[in-house]
Amino acid sequence: MSMKIERLVKMANDISAFFDADPDKTIAAEGVKNHISRSWELRMRQAIIDHLKNHDGEGLSPLAKTAVSQIIV
Repeated sequence: MSMKIERLVKMANDISAFFDADPDKTIAAEGVKNHISRSWELRMRQAIIDHLKNHDGEGLSPLAKTAVSQIIV
């Protein structure tokens, strides 16, 4: 992983760790997706989506993978 994508993976995982407290993982994934969609600039969102598509989301938590797979850019 490149340094940039490692940082994005860490950020996505940190966000996911916060929302993972919700016992309903569908709601948790929606929270992660909404946070990334609203807070990250387009290039960042596109980079994490590309990482999921091209590298199977290496390093992303299961919740982060679910959320990123739902992001539309």
